[in-house]
Amino acid sequence: MILVTGANGQLGRRIVQHLIAREPSLLDGGLGVSVRDAARANELASRGAIVRQADFDQPDSLAAAFAGIRRLVLVSTDGPAAQRSARHRRAIDAALAAGVSHILYTSFLGADCPTELAVAHRDTEAALEHSGVAHTVLRNTLYADDLRYLAEPALTHGVLRLPAGAGRVSLVSRDELAQAIAAATLAPRLDKRVYELTGQAAFPYADIAARIARVSGRPLAYEAVSADAYAGSLVARGVPAWHADARAALFASVAAGRLAAVSHDFAALVGHPPKSLDCLIHEYFAPRSPA
Repeated sequence: MILVTGANGQLGRRIVQHLIAREPSLLDGGLGVSVRDAARANELASRGAIVRQADFDQPDSLAAAFAGIRRLVLVSTDGPAAQRSARHRRAIDAALAAGVSHILYTSFLGADCPTELAVAHRDTEAALEHSGVAHTVLRNTLYADDLRYLAEPALTHGVLRLPAGAGRVSLVSRDELAQAIAAATLAPRLDKRVYELTGQAAFPYADIAARIARVSGRPLAYEAVSADAYAGSLVARGVPAWHADARAALFASVAAGRLAAVSHDFAALVGHPPKSLDCLIHEYFAPRSPA
């Protein structure tokens, strides 16, 4: 049986959907999901997924959740790095005790970056290596979906301010990343221990802003700002200080060139490359015709 953790989350739910699309027979007892709130997984249960309640902060809940699981898709959790690292270590320990034969972990392309958001991924990759269990690390690039949250407010005043300098980044939507993770989960054989799931090409945010402006028909320029200034602007909008600092450090890593890598691993798993940046921007920002 395959089990996907965090199946009520944005990435986890999409992984489950793509697993079902690729292999409908999984719904005959072959697909489980673990969630903290089983009541929110009614739709998955109605489709035939086996719902198991599990909370990574309650280790005793993990033994039952992972019982009988062959492949575990460990979807990274949210929160401060120390909390996330501890949760992931508990999940790995529980998986080993339950006899899970293979763990697929949703990591981050910048796992080696000196940022709060990368620490838990780096710790978890190390824990998997130390555990001795067969595992596959799927390093996701930045989510293209987040362009909407970055650019929509910026479009109101025409300036996208980020501490990303002239660094380049490739972007892939959560849905396509989930598609690649599902493909890896179902693959009869995986040729690599680590897959880097990136876009077709990497672009600086000045270029991304110009493309958004062109598609949306609204002016948008890019302005590089300091990490401190950016973090301060987030805190002023109500973002917790630790998260604001982490996001600022993430874009500083972009500025340092740490997220510019481009690979063909997505196509190797899925059979075709992910959508181009222009396609994604058109989906997110093209004016909609009145219904």
